[in-house]
Amino acid sequence: MKEILYISPEFKNSRGGIGLCVNNYAQFMPTFKVLVTNGFRSKFLNFIYFPVCVCHLFFKLIIDKDIKIIHIHGASKGSFYRKYILFIMVRRIFRKKVIYHMHGGGFRDFYNDSPLFIQKRIRYMIHSSDLLICLSQKWKDFFSEAFYPKRIEILNNMVLPPVNTDRIESKRKFRLLFLGLIGDNKGIFDLLEVIAENKEQFGKQLILKVAGNGEIIRLEKRIKELEIDKIVKFQGWVDAKKKEELFRSSDALILPSYKEGLPLSILEAMSYGLPIISSDVGGIPDLLLTHKNGILLEPGNKLSIQQSIMSLVNNKDLVEKFSKRSIEGVVEFYPQSVLKKLNSIYDEL
Repeated sequence: MKEILYISPEFKNSRGGIGLCVNNYAQFMPTFKVLVTNGFRSKFLNFIYFPVCVCHLFFKLIIDKDIKIIHIHGASKGSFYRKYILFIMVRRIFRKKVIYHMHGGGFRDFYNDSPLFIQKRIRYMIHSSDLLICLSQKWKDFFSEAFYPKRIEILNNMVLPPVNTDRIESKRKFRLLFLGLIGDNKGIFDLLEVIAENKEQFGKQLILKVAGNGEIIRLEKRIKELEIDKIVKFQGWVDAKKKEELFRSSDALILPSYKEGLPLSILEAMSYGLPIISSDVGGIPDLLLTHKNGILLEPGNKLSIQQSIMSLVNNKDLVEKFSKRSIEGVVEFYPQSVLKKLNSIYDEL
């Protein structure tokens, strides 16, 4: 749509959920206008680039008279600070309509832990935006109670239907997949400890494949320290082709996070018919409780992680039931449904 300008991080070869979301939008819009705020993996290079980004936006809005709505995709910390500067320019100088699309699972903590000066800026941006988009009812409740947005809507994250869902079968061991940022917030190190504490049992029944970027050196070191390298196989960062292979060759996805919005990895796993084991945080309960396609657990509860894994390893009927419900539940996150609501939002604004 020529009237919309997206502001987002790098999206074409993104290693993050926001970029993947925006890239999915781009594939269905004949005219797609976007301003990339941070396109480098180096924080220093992104810092140097940002003034260029500000100038780019300034001249773009002067030249392109068709743009009526600025759709900002943001999260916490550095993402918020960058978007806030651009937001001030858009609102005060150009008087454009603004959609603030909140993706960050850690935004509640970011707001609560920020000094009063920053909290005031956060409130100003949320209160002044023409529309606040969030990812689940739980996040809508939070923003409605903590702030006074002019208008707030839930918009599902969009996932593309997989081209090939044929299973790559294996009769040897139960294949569990972790796909996400390697770090404490995703619960991956809790998962490793659970594997180590039940090494004898899991060694006979389970293979855990871990894919993602982040604290890779720490992950590999911890796997060696716990002596679980025969059970846990690190795949590194995976491209689209390798990710498809992992989904097709896995029996379930596990994501024991402490903070989340609505993870695209869960939606992607559902599209391949995988049962889900994940935490009772963010928008995840909306998915798993509504579609009854997985197991919810308390973040950091290692016993619950162990019991959840074993409940699937030892019950093929339950795995098949959850698999079917994942496929049925993910339909509402496919482009036809999501874009219909998004275009309606644009038309109303």
